[in-house]
Amino acid sequence: MAKIKFTIEYAMGHTSASRLWGFLHNVPGLEAWFADRVEQDGKHYVFYWGDAMQEAALVSMRRDVYVRFHWVDDEERTFFEIRIGHSELTDETSLTITDFADDKDDAAELTELWNQQVDNLKRNIGIN
Repeated sequence: MAKIKFTIEYAMGHTSASRLWGFLHNVPGLEAWFADRVEQDGKHYVFYWGDAMQEAALVSMRRDVYVRFHWVDDEERTFFEIRIGHSELTDETSLTITDFADDKDDAAELTELWNQQVDNLKRNIGIN
């Protein structure tokens, strides 16, 4: 069964793309909001949440724009992407998450998880 692709957009106020970027691709930044612990070896990342662990490969990235990872154990080659956007109209920054779920219930659970993680990111940056 094919996975469902979904996106979530978060308002990040007037936070600069370069400030956000530091939290999206390096170990200290990711440990501040995304996972309890992160290990990196080149393009290979290991994320730890309590006793759970998941491996990901960095598929692509563009400084101050986006980072895309693929979960190593996912045979469907889906990804999760974190993209920084900027509105010329409001001069505000946004963060758009693209992810994949098995079904609508899984998408709802993953959305709630992303909401919690992005709340952690906002607290680290000083947005609330």
